[in-house]
Amino acid sequence: MLGELVAGAAGGLVLIQDTVDCEGRSLLKTFVAASVRRGESVHVFGFEIPEEEFRAGFDPDVAAQLLYQDGFTDPLCWNGKTGGFRVEEFSVLGVVTRLQRGPVGSATIILDSLSWLLLRRPVPALCQTLAQIPRAAANAGLRVTRIVVLLHGDLHPLGLVDTLHSLARAVVWVGPAPEGMRSKEDAHQLASMLQRKGSGKVVKKEEYFSILTGFTLKAFGEPTRNTPPDEDADSHSAVDTAAYLTFNLQLSDTERQARDRVPLPFHFSAQKKSSLLEASAGTGKIYYEPDATDDLDEEDPDDDLDV
Repeated sequence: MLGELVAGAAGGLVLIQDTVDCEGRSLLKTFVAASVRRGESVHVFGFEIPEEEFRAGFDPDVAAQLLYQDGFTDPLCWNGKTGGFRVEEFSVLGVVTRLQRGPVGSATIILDSLSWLLLRRPVPALCQTLAQIPRAAANAGLRVTRIVVLLHGDLHPLGLVDTLHSLARAVVWVGPAPEGMRSKEDAHQLASMLQRKGSGKVVKKEEYFSILTGFTLKAFGEPTRNTPPDEDADSHSAVDTAAYLTFNLQLSDTERQARDRVPLPFHFSAQKKSSLLEASAGTGKIYYEPDATDDLDEEDPDDDLDV
């Protein structure tokens, strides 16, 4: 599933969430390299690291295709230099204006990172911007296929993180792989993924993976679930759970016949049936069959009223 996400299976907002225990920028760069190889224009809005550090590790042909918006050098415009990307420019209009400077066609937006912006911009404004960018780009004649953002999950309150998850079409949680998997040939990280399909179906999976040279993904499949030692091989066969009960759930023939002879509640008596079948002569009758628990007192019929 992770390979499908990197290959472009999910459009819209794709959220990569990491923690201090396991960085997610390498996986973010894997999305970048895959988008460039598909022929898409990739616009990188970088705030956390310098442009040279972000470009490091890419193949030369991939690095040359990146359209980098420098929000690291002077994001608050303290130095007065022009050409950079200021933090207040991260709006629908500001982003679309930068996209129009690139080639026309399918575009992928990379945001490194959303956490930096969340600490400096109002959360509602950022959520609205992320949701409205594709439509505003389409009105300008551009096509944004996906927005891939990096989020440092341990820097924000849980409620805020859950809100961002609800906006995303796909969420990838990045964590360290178990010790036994961390050799040169095996996986180094574990990805827990959630994808919302267009039909409304939600798919959840886990996969081990590694990032190879040139930011190429190598997936190792899903973790194996060990069977508990008290379960044998035929644990999926039918089990008679009634055999361990202290009472009997089955009826004998005698008990079944006795049950069939019990009259059902509100069952018509023979007298009532015959009277209903007779032709009516314009008069009506009321039949009342008292229950066994009824307490009738002919002397004081209103005895049960609290007067």
